[in-house]
Amino acid sequence: MGLRQLKKQKTRKAISDLATKLFLERGYYNVTTAEIAELAEVSIPTLFKYFPTKEMLVFDEDFEIEEWLVDSVKNRKKGQGILDALLKAGIERISKVPASHRKNAKAFMALIEETPELSRYAGQMWMRHEKVLAEVIKKETKGKFSKVQTEVIARFVLDGFYRAMKETKPKEVLKEIFQLLKIGWNE
Repeated sequence: MGLRQLKKQKTRKAISDLATKLFLERGYYNVTTAEIAELAEVSIPTLFKYFPTKEMLVFDEDFEIEEWLVDSVKNRKKGQGILDALLKAGIERISKVPASHRKNAKAFMALIEETPELSRYAGQMWMRHEKVLAEVIKKETKGKFSKVQTEVIARFVLDGFYRAMKETKPKEVLKEIFQLLKIGWNE
């Protein structure tokens, strides 16, 4: 990645972090995009160049997450199962989350759940991620599972990530969830 692209990425992250901080402090509806642009020291058109919608300010890692999911499956170690690869990738990702972000995880989730626009955007984002993950699982398992089965697997994996992030011990919860996915539920 070139220097110009790195600078853009850094600016984009700084704008998103600032916006998310303001949304958490004052509420989504009490912060304007004009205010975010001013505080980030960018013009409003520049802000919308980075984030075409206000909701996207909160989900700055949307496309990176999708790429990460696909890479976790496609680039797993030879002989490693898909669920094992996704669990390992999830634990590594959780480990990289700064302490300040982990501390705000519950407030961030509440912001999303309590704001209809953010909740709707998150749902659409996760459905897209689910579809992409299901497609890569189907391809990597060489058709061993049906479309519906891979969609269900993808949904449970993503839901596991989501639920783990809401917990105080996300790694342990993620391991428990993936263990259940791996062995199934035999009542």
